Amino acid sequence: MNLSHTELLSITRDRNLFEKISAAKNLIVSVFSEVGNQLATVNLKEVHATEKGIKISKGNELRQCPYQVLDIVRDFDMNKGLNIRILHWWGRGMFLFLFFGKNHPALENLLPKKSHVHEFSVCMTDRWDYGEIIDNGKTQHFSSIKIKEHLRIFSHLQLVKPICIAKNEAISETLISEITESLTLIGSIEDK
Repeated sequence: MNLSHTELLSITRDRNLFEKISAAKNLIVSVFSEVGNQLATVNLKEVHATEKGIKISKGNELRQCPYQVLDIVRDFDMNKGLNIRILHWWGRGMFLFLFFGKNHPALENLLPKKSHVHEFSVCMTDRWDYGEIIDNGKTQHFSSIKIKEHLRIFSHLQLVKPICIAKNEAISETLISEITESLTLIGSIEDK
């Protein structure tokens, strides 16, 4: 994007624009807080014994765009870790990520017949490289990968899917539904 100095400087004087941006950031953090508070009633230790709770993070410069993150479980161990992440990345949208360490017990029974898993793609790059995953589509549909081969190459499994938000008023409900489905999927896998 090539903008002149005049165009760039005029943006810096648009107070209304920055107040709207600030309000939008606060809205997403507020929604994430509401979702986190609703999940406080869930015993995450039943899903993953070494869970570290729920955390909201935010930043301004992920490929020049702001982002907000809601992490649930927060065990990023490459061996047996598990995390559920909601990423809201400005200009890209909202995404659900499921991270599994290479020896997480759920992976033994993560079969393509699980209908919820069919909604996901598998990240085919570093787990933190959202630019490659989202902008450059470094993913494959879940049904097209061999999990054991993928784990040999990447030493983890990270699934991703976009979250469609139909109405602003339904963001919290949509996120709770997505997270609950993911917890059920992980829980039902570990029960077997």
